[in-house]
Amino acid sequence: MNSWRKHTVIGLVICLMQLSLADVALSADTSVPNPSLTRQRVDQFGVGAKVKVELTNGKKFKGSIQSIEDGGFLLAAAKAGSPTRVPYGNVAQLKLAKNTYKATGQPDSVAVRRVVAELGVGHHIMVKTSEAKEYHGNIVAIAAESFTVLPDHTAAPVQIAYNNVQQMGPNMSRGSWIALGVLVGVAVVVIVFYVMLKNSD
Repeated sequence: MNSWRKHTVIGLVICLMQLSLADVALSADTSVPNPSLTRQRVDQFGVGAKVKVELTNGKKFKGSIQSIEDGGFLLAAAKAGSPTRVPYGNVAQLKLAKNTYKATGQPDSVAVRRVVAELGVGHHIMVKTSEAKEYHGNIVAIAAESFTVLPDHTAAPVQIAYNNVQQMGPNMSRGSWIALGVLVGVAVVVIVFYVMLKNSD
């Protein structure tokens, strides 16, 4: 077995491991409890929203927000059982169960508003309106009845009413696609070198 091949494969594997560890670290940073932010998100989602909750002790729940209180909220679990009271200070992560929307008839403005709140300002999205217009861009503002998107390669923001959305969800930016392509390319190279090494044994 050629030593340069062995060293190349080891180096590539280490690079992939570092990328994975960076992703884990980034995820960990988003798990710091913030009671004020949690209360804000609960208010934005509103009663009836289906959410995923991770507590500071590691426990995870899925269900719908049944009621909102000053110190926490009641979560009706997806499985039958009594609602669970969740204090805001015990929440490490709170996410909408689904961060995409597609109308099955008339647009549901409440559901759209929840998805917009989940994605948040700055997120790159794809949105289709009832006029069959499609936009790809970043959310730049969120209001009570609408949100504003800055489409890619333009300087003119577009305001979209929640009740005018037929479909929306996260959309990968060009930089994200490039990063993903690089990661896939590295993985392919590692596999090719591994096969070569196996065949040279």
